[in-house]
Amino acid sequence: MGEVQTVDCRGLSCPQPVLETRKALEESVASQLRILVDNITSRENVKRFASSQGLGVQVREMGADEFELLLERVQDTASPENKPTESQSSPVEQESLNGKNVVYVGNDCMGRGDDELGRKLIRGFLRTLIDVAPVPWKIIFINAGVKLTTLDEEAVEAISVLADRGVEILSCGTCLEHFGLVDRLKVGRVTNMFEVIESLNGATKVISPD
Repeated sequence: MGEVQTVDCRGLSCPQPVLETRKALEESVASQLRILVDNITSRENVKRFASSQGLGVQVREMGADEFELLLERVQDTASPENKPTESQSSPVEQESLNGKNVVYVGNDCMGRGDDELGRKLIRGFLRTLIDVAPVPWKIIFINAGVKLTTLDEEAVEAISVLADRGVEILSCGTCLEHFGLVDRLKVGRVTNMFEVIESLNGATKVISPD
């Protein structure tokens, strides 16, 4: 086993564990990184980030809400014939070649004035996205918007159809924790502020129904 560097991210809030992990990857020559976190959201965020960087990931539970992630640098052994080509891309990926549209949802209502009306409007907006081409590259749910991926059955139904079509559905982990909804996520996956900013920076267009 080569050199192992430990990065203690316990006590850090989103997106600091991911940022500290990225910093260690850039600055360290160690073959392995040992990342310590103290909540499930950070565990999943660091794990997903590491996988996106082509790292091997092993997770060990150390105690109540404490986790160790062992990240290992691995070589890219994929042969050219095994790498995805444009013809192998999903429909949403092919559409995204001409434009990566991100829908940014910051509330469980659309517009201001009457919340009941606003909830009807946001459900209608999500249902309409299904029939509009191209479908979005990603839909990001922030603040009270995460209630649409957890509590609102009508919204969940529409969002699930979009997910089945290849749209990436992301719900803010800090927001889910704030509203006590981490265990009630029904569609998509948890994200963090680092990934949110990267998605917005990489978008051709950002659409907000607020």
